[in-house]
Amino acid sequence: MWILMFLSRLTSVNSIIPARKFRKMPKKAGQTTLGSLFTRKIIRNLSIVLCMLLISSEFTTAQNSRVFVVNQIEYIGNQKTKDYVLAIELTFREGDTITDLKRELHKSTENLINTRLFHDVDIDYIEHHNLLNIIITVQERWYLWPIPIFEYADPNFASWLRRKEIDYLNYGIILEERNFRGKNEKVRLKLRRGIREMYGVEYIFPQLTRYRNLGGTVDVAYFQQKELHHKISDRQYVTLESDRYIYYEQRFLASLLWRQGYYKRHAFYAGYRRFDYHRSIDSLFGETVRPTSDYLNLGYRFKYFRGDYIVYPLQGQKIQLNAESGLSKQPYIYVDVEMSTHHKLHNRWTFSYGINSYVSFTQNFPHFLYIGPGKTWYIRGFEDYAFHNDLLILNRLQLKYTLLKRRTIHIKQVVSEKFNSPYFAIYINGFTEIGYGNNIVRQSDEITPVSIGLGFDLLTYYDWVGRMEFVLNSENKVWFNIHWGYIF
Repeated sequence: MWILMFLSRLTSVNSIIPARKFRKMPKKAGQTTLGSLFTRKIIRNLSIVLCMLLISSEFTTAQNSRVFVVNQIEYIGNQKTKDYVLAIELTFREGDTITDLKRELHKSTENLINTRLFHDVDIDYIEHHNLLNIIITVQERWYLWPIPIFEYADPNFASWLRRKEIDYLNYGIILEERNFRGKNEKVRLKLRRGIREMYGVEYIFPQLTRYRNLGGTVDVAYFQQKELHHKISDRQYVTLESDRYIYYEQRFLASLLWRQGYYKRHAFYAGYRRFDYHRSIDSLFGETVRPTSDYLNLGYRFKYFRGDYIVYPLQGQKIQLNAESGLSKQPYIYVDVEMSTHHKLHNRWTFSYGINSYVSFTQNFPHFLYIGPGKTWYIRGFEDYAFHNDLLILNRLQLKYTLLKRRTIHIKQVVSEKFNSPYFAIYINGFTEIGYGNNIVRQSDEITPVSIGLGFDLLTYYDWVGRMEFVLNSENKVWFNIHWGYIF
């Protein structure tokens, strides 16, 4: 307050420069005092502006430094979702003390959006002295989906077109209920035919009854195929075809989920897998194949995300790690790591950097279990290529421009709020990818894939991301690819 008291005197020039300190000079004929009057006016106005700025600064500081106590939290719009599912994502609880209100509300909003249960989240509050009544309003999504399967069996749509085999498809249906029982659980029933037939059921429950940071998954599936990749020639898979089923797979996996804080998730999983081959299959990828292979699988997954939007981040960091071992007569172990960071350079510009890496410590890796590059992730411009190296490291650099910010369209003819407000956003990006691969337990096979390209991304309703990319790779080949889902 002493600053304000002092500044209040600045509005009077005489309070700064007392008249008695100046010796009055006799005025000359025709001399005026316009200069001194003008100077006084400037000083007075500047003093007023400075005073107002400092008052505003003190007021803002006082607001930011205020301490609030959360008196009550009210939830609106969660017709199906349980209150505790929302409460888990909040960075505050009833009775908590908040020193930075804006930051806590922003973090909680991001956490709720990243559950992918809601279209919109709005957090408001009513203030009474230092007590807060917080009101959280959400717009729930539609959760029960019969999803038709009509997918190409290649890494991307453009690769499927280049194959020129229209029947190289998988087709069927997925019956999926998200937010099952209102507890953010997921139940999925999958029936798929085509190149890789699959019949399976999966149940994911993030929270157990008593322990809200512990959960689990159960995954049971059966596969059968009439076609198999049996070797690699010129970095391309060569397919073995038959009129009968020549490959069968049974899978049972269960995992324990542990959520550490708001942003870290751990999964410890174990299971059983059985692989059967027709007696006509005696070798794959130059290695002898046993008619039946049984594996006891042990693995660990770690996920970390802290950013604005997990499906398409413009700001934040992401880490994913998967380490798995298989115990059998032909054991294996591998580690797959993905990291990315996203920074806003300007209102519409975003710079992203990511690293993908895969390493196998197995001399004779069972290729039917391979999940490295070309399976779970790929190098842009090399989608049609097969890399079965023991070690592969990929650097991704991308500069993105927001061509059209998120725009929502309200369709009055659609009554349901779950479908009447679709949105879309468009982005342009330039990227380069630099990779290095080699074998560390097998014969050396060094590769250095590099690519540059230009892409167009469309982000829209229900977390759908479509991408079109023009890519030039280090083998001087230009590709046009279409992908679903974000690369980072």
